[in-house]
This record gives sequence, structure tokens and C-alpha cells, in this order.
Amino acid sequence: MSQGLRSATEKAERKKYKKNKKRVQQEIFRLKKELRASRRRAKDGPGDQPAPQVAVEPRTGALPDFVIIGGKKCGTSSLYNLLTQHPLIEPAASKELHYFDLLFDEGAEWYRRCFPAPRWEDGRWTITGEGTPYMASRHAPERMAEVAPQARLITLLRNPVDRTYSDYQQVVRKGREPRTFEEAVEDETSEYLSRGVYVDQLLRWSEFFDREQMLVLKSEDFFERPADTLRLILNFLDLPDWEPDEAEVRNRGTYTEDMDPAIRRRLEEYFEPHNRRLYEYLGADLGW
Repeated sequence: MSQGLRSATEKAERKKYKKNKKRVQQEIFRLKKELRASRRRAKDGPGDQPAPQVAVEPRTGALPDFVIIGGKKCGTSSLYNLLTQHPLIEPAASKELHYFDLLFDEGAEWYRRCFPAPRWEDGRWTITGEGTPYMASRHAPERMAEVAPQARLITLLRNPVDRTYSDYQQVVRKGREPRTFEEAVEDETSEYLSRGVYVDQLLRWSEFFDREQMLVLKSEDFFERPADTLRLILNFLDLPDWEPDEAEVRNRGTYTEDMDPAIRRRLEEYFEPHNRRLYEYLGADLGW
């Protein structure tokens, strides 16, 4: 079997596996929701009808109020896990739903079932969201604008050199990368490299979402000062301030082998013009 055919077969198998996994997660999520609703009914009693004090409808129904779109290996899992500890944020059926890149043919109703209905809590509706690294997907921006145009988008951007190495290391751990890191980044069309050209991805998203709907943050700031980053995000989501337990803030991973300095220099040179374009787009120098 040729390398190209083997790669295509492996991708198809991974997509099939993810679909089955998401279906199972969604069914578990549905059963948990039914169990919680049953417990609430039993607690409230048949004559009680708890209702908000203000007759206000939830903004979005069973669609995400926010989506952490990436980038990949930029700290999105840690950020999502942190955010969903907030008392007014309800988690989705799973952190990464992959609806807009892999599972769009499941339909919008499938996606809706991945989110809990809003609850009235402390005088306001709870919100919900997911965190899938959609950022580099060509199709995700248009699809999301069609299904969830009201969603607020959160993006973490990490030094693209470090992001590339972290991405490679993850694929190696999963047993899907036989090449050395140097071989893997030799080809400038490599997905490892293209995922770090952030400006082109942001320009694509800006075709379908207003800049005011997108919050772009630096991963290194989140790693080093998570409380400050959290305040920015809560303000962006119109949520009250909240301080998590310190133990809930997880930092970036570390690796047993450092990147070869010569490869790092070569990657810094590769990303330098793309980073300049990014800084111009953002109106801020991220210092990479």
C-alpha cells in the first residue's frame, strides 16, 4: 500500500472512530441530563414550578454561546477545563465536538443535543460552549456562521515554533509519526507548519464573524498569568468575575527532549514574515 493511500485510510478510520466516540458521549450526556431533570422534579415536587424572577428568554437556546476555536496545542484544553468550572458555564457533551470540521453531516440537531439547556442561576441564564481546534479548518468558519452565528470565538495563539514542536510530539506519542522532527518540517506544505500561520486563518474567520466577536489571546500569557487571562475572557463573555482553585489551572506540557537549536532558528526564520503580518492584523506585537 502506498504512503498516500495508507494515510487516507488512517484518516478515514480516525474519522469513523471519532464519530462513534461522539455518539457514545452524546448518549451518556443525554442520560445524565434526564437524570438531573428527574432529580430536580423530585426535589421541587409536583406543585412547584421554579421559574426565573424576570421573564427573559435565554439568548441562544441549545447552541454554544462561545467556542474556543484553537489553535491546536495552544492551551485550549486547559482553558476549557478552567472555564467550565465557572458556576455560570455549563460544559458540552465533550470538550471537542468536531462538528464543524469532521461531523457536519450529522446535522444541526445532532449538534444542539450536545449542549445543555440554559438554567436560571443567581438572577441570570447560564451559558455553554465547546472547545475544538477549528481554527485551521477551511470549512469551519462558514459552517459555524450558518449554524451558530451568535457564538463568541476565543482563540489562543502560541509561539508557532513551540506549537509546531508540541504538535509533532503529540502525533509521535499516538504512534502516527515515524519521521524525525527535522524530516517532518522539511516540507513547507506540512500541516505542522501551516497550523502556525495564524494570520491567514484569522483572515478566513473574519470573513464570517465580526472582529468584536473574536477574542485573540496569547497562550504564553495564559500559561504565566492565568488569572489575568480569565478576567479578560469573563469580561468578553459578560460573566461576573470568579476565582478558581489554583489547582485547576494546568500549565503547558513539557518534553524530555529539547528542540535542536538549529531547527529552532530555521523555524523562527520561516515564521518571521507570517508573524509580522499577524502583528499588523492584530495591531500588537506578540514578541515571537
